Amino acid sequence: MSNRVKPKYYTNKKVRETIDKLLHKNSINVSSLGTGSKHDIGEEATAKEWLEIQLKVKDLDPMLYDIIKQQDDKETLTDTK
Repeated sequence: MSNRVKPKYYTNKKVRETIDKLLHKNSINVSSLGTGSKHDIGEEATAKEWLEIQLKVKDLDPMLYDIIKQQDDKETLTDTK
């Protein structure tokens, strides 16, 4: 048996359900971008909501947040050099 610490997402059903709902909301926002549908809230609002979702995930499960958080392009570019 492994002694690795697992994110709460994998060990707490309520946390998983809450995070899944948040991620589902983000998937609707992203997949609706540019469609003109009632779910298309625009690029700026989608980005803002994603940041809010990330903060909620961070409160629920900081380990999972580290996995899903948005990466800064500048940080990614300097990491590859």
